[in-house]
Amino acid sequence: MGRFPKKTTPGTALFFGLGMLLVLSPLPGATLASSEKELQSNRLKLNQTLKSLSNESRELQTQQGLEEGLLGELEHLDQQLTDLATQKELLAGQVHTAREELPKLATEIESLQTEQKKIRADLLHHVRLMYGLGSQGMLKVVFSQENTSKARQGILYYGQLIRARNDQFHRYTANLENLRQITENHKSLLAKTQTLADDLANRLVQLEQKKQERAQLLASVREKKNLHQQKVLELQRARGILGSFVEKLHSTLDPLPAAPPEPQAPTPSEPKPDPSPTAAAAPSGDQATTNQEFERITQKKGHLNPPIANRPGQNRPPGLFYPVENDTAIKAVYRGQVVYADWFRGYGLLVILNHGDHVYSLYGHNRKLLVTPGDWVEAQETIAESGDTGSLEGVSGLYFEIRDKGQSVNPRIWLGS
Repeated sequence: MGRFPKKTTPGTALFFGLGMLLVLSPLPGATLASSEKELQSNRLKLNQTLKSLSNESRELQTQQGLEEGLLGELEHLDQQLTDLATQKELLAGQVHTAREELPKLATEIESLQTEQKKIRADLLHHVRLMYGLGSQGMLKVVFSQENTSKARQGILYYGQLIRARNDQFHRYTANLENLRQITENHKSLLAKTQTLADDLANRLVQLEQKKQERAQLLASVREKKNLHQQKVLELQRARGILGSFVEKLHSTLDPLPAAPPEPQAPTPSEPKPDPSPTAAAAPSGDQATTNQEFERITQKKGHLNPPIANRPGQNRPPGLFYPVENDTAIKAVYRGQVVYADWFRGYGLLVILNHGDHVYSLYGHNRKLLVTPGDWVEAQETIAESGDTGSLEGVSGLYFEIRDKGQSVNPRIWLGS
């Protein structure tokens, strides 16, 4: 009961089960006990395979959920990139327009500068003309005319000259202001365009980086998903092979009698036979008679007492897990014969009871076993003490499972409310 089997990989266990399936045939009664134990051990590999399949399926669903989330995020990023690409195209048009305006602005500036030079030349001409009048001044020139007509013409001429000079000054000032405004507009347009271009370029770079990161994460998730898909396929194949093996198990093992075999009373003419191990393991005649009054387990479906009283089991497909302290008494849910009581990988110290009608109950992670293969136990008889052997989580408790005709079933449909 304390020996540990050699560690095997799931693939090794799978091929071992397949080999057993291919070579197994009904055995004579002399070797049935050892064959039964070996068959039950291999049958449990189906349970372990189903458990692994359940875990891989859950992990596959998790990876598929991550994949869907990342695909949604990538779709959103693509939409953002599309919008930014449209904005970039519009901005590129604005930049192109601004660059086309540059020659026009340069031409206009050049024209204003030319006109400015002309006004400056005219002003210089007026200055020189006025300077040429010397100290006489305009009034002296006007009043020096010989007649009134010429004086009037002189006044008009100098009035026009003064107005022309004022207009030229105003035009010069307006042109300078216009030139400054155009220059400022030009600088503002270029600055705004450059700012938009820089901001858009930064946003595009950030989104592209984010998209690359999400794409890499998606590739990793898909790689994990594909790995789990392969594992699920392998485990499904293993389940099929071991399922066939369990069917072979049912056809190989003798049906469990309704009660332990009742010893025959010796007749006066023949001596009482020596007790054998099988007879020693069997209950007395009175107990066998009592046992025969029990119903078959299929008639008790939905009314079995739980393996641990007053403790609700937690779902751990395909069975239940009862979190209890070490050394808690583990009870048989119904009468039956012990077909396995030893260490099993993943379940620690494990007890399997055969209740007849191809119904089995399993009790795993025990700290101590109180029965041995071949023993008969009654309903609610203590068969083990709870522990955490074989538990990957290191949590003390009992793993309980019921199998009907080789298939894992929900234990709750067999247990009472």
